[in-house]
Order: sequence, then structure tokens, then C-alpha cells
Amino acid sequence: MKKANENFSLMVILLIPVAIAINIVGGQMTSVLKLPVDLDMIGVILVGALAGPIPAAITGVLTNLINGIFDPTWIPYAFCAFFIGIASGLLAKYNMMTKIWKLIISGIIIALVGTVTAAPITVFFFGGATGGGASMLAAGLMATGRDIMESVFSVYIVTESVGKLISIFVAYLIIKAIPDRSLVKYRFGEKYIKKTAAK
Repeated sequence: MKKANENFSLMVILLIPVAIAINIVGGQMTSVLKLPVDLDMIGVILVGALAGPIPAAITGVLTNLINGIFDPTWIPYAFCAFFIGIASGLLAKYNMMTKIWKLIISGIIIALVGTVTAAPITVFFFGGATGGGASMLAAGLMATGRDIMESVFSVYIVTESVGKLISIFVAYLIIKAIPDRSLVKYRFGEKYIKKTAAK
């Protein structure tokens, strides 16, 4: 019971819809501007960093299901969002989101998780193209005679790395803007509070 309360305290329940809104705005920016990087997981990483893997995974899945109401191509990627949430929460659990160098490593790990889960979905559900900026780059590689999976994977490993590094740093900046008195109410919040010497 205690673990369930830790995962889904009132603060976490209030954070999840805010994080979903951040994801949707990031996703819409990516879609409208045809950016080759995805910025739709900032909220998932934020929830993972503060509340752990399960709330983050739920945030990711809900984001994709809500976006899927307007654009069904989002729905299969709920699987990808789930694992990005799990990865974010586990990285936070092991103090991998508290320093710049750790953020870089965590961003790359999350990007690898995103690539391994998203590339097969793009190939098998959408034939290698979903209409986004990354798909255009993949189509360009396929036009040179490369294999479809190789093309999608090659593009995703680059675009996911850039996108997830941006996302993890944005999430970190949001956390740093949260007052300490609010941070302590989250499961991993104390990890981001600077310890001061006792007077």
C-alpha cells in the first residue's frame, strides 16, 4: 500500500495531466513545424525524474492515446512511450538525472530505448514513413537503395538522440524551477535539492 501511495500521491496525480499537456504541445510543435526530432516526451521524462517509472509509463501511454484521438498514427507508439517512461523512472531512481554529464548519458539511453521500440513500429505499421520530419530523412536514405529497417534505424538513432537530449534538459530545467518545498513531496524530489551545510 505504501508503494502505491508513493507512486500515486496527490502531487503525482496533479502532475500527470500537466505533463501530458507538455507532451501534447511538444508533439504539436514537432508536427506543425515538421521537425526531424520528437519533443513529445518532455512530460514523460519529467514525471519519471520526479515520481518514478510507473507514473511516467502511464503518462506516456495516456499522451499517445489522447493524441491518437486526432491522429491515429500516435496509438501504436504508446508502446514506445511506455518504455521511455520506465527508462526515465529507473534512471532517476539510480541518480542519473542530477548532473549535466549524467543527463547526457541518460538522454542517450532514453534515445536508444526510443529507437529500438519506435523503428520497428514505423517499419511494420507505416512502411517506414509516418509523414514527420524523420520519415522524410528515412525516405531519402531508402531512395539511395538502403534497406527500409536500416534507413529508419539510422535516422532514428540520430533524431532520437537529439530530441531526447533536448527533452531531458528541458525537463531538468523545469525541475530546477520547482521550489524545494514542492520537490520534497515527490518520490525522487529530494535528489534535485542542493544540500546545504548545517549551520
